[in-house]
Amino acid sequence: SYLIFVLFLSKSGRFFFLKMPTKKTSSNTQKVAKLQAALGVEKNAKLRALADLENFRRREIENRKSWAKLGVVVFLRNFLPSFLELQLGAAHSTDEDLKEVIEKFFKKLKEGGLEKIEPKRGDSVDPEQHEVLIVEKGKIGTVVRVLEPGWKFDKIVLAAAKISAAQT
Repeated sequence: SYLIFVLFLSKSGRFFFLKMPTKKTSSNTQKVAKLQAALGVEKNAKLRALADLENFRRREIENRKSWAKLGVVVFLRNFLPSFLELQLGAAHSTDEDLKEVIEKFFKKLKEGGLEKIEPKRGDSVDPEQHEVLIVEKGKIGTVVRVLEPGWKFDKIVLAAAKISAAQT
């Protein structure tokens, strides 16, 4: 038995007849099955490769953000003590322009993610954010007073707040 296909070519106006056998041989069926299985394997490999590529891209974006943040942290750790000294000096100065520039600069640092660590009296002592310099009377394990504020950037402590804590 045969399938007959008729093809019509519009430019030439001709008809073509194709005869195709409909009888499938077992060897052709096996070949088709093998090719379909191989195609399935290749499709899965392609999907895995695309997923791996997407995961790689996502990790690279995260890594770039982490590297940028680390660069800012290193810069701030090196720069912050000098900036605080400049701010302290300006506080004792009569030069209003200097005070204004330092205030603007400090505002920009805050907008960029720099935060002051200022515990309040009675807060629990947090060894990650507080450095106890003096022990005083009060409720055990609480902040009595802040001697010097600390600083952090994006949850990374740059300088712990220097505090006095209660022991008895």
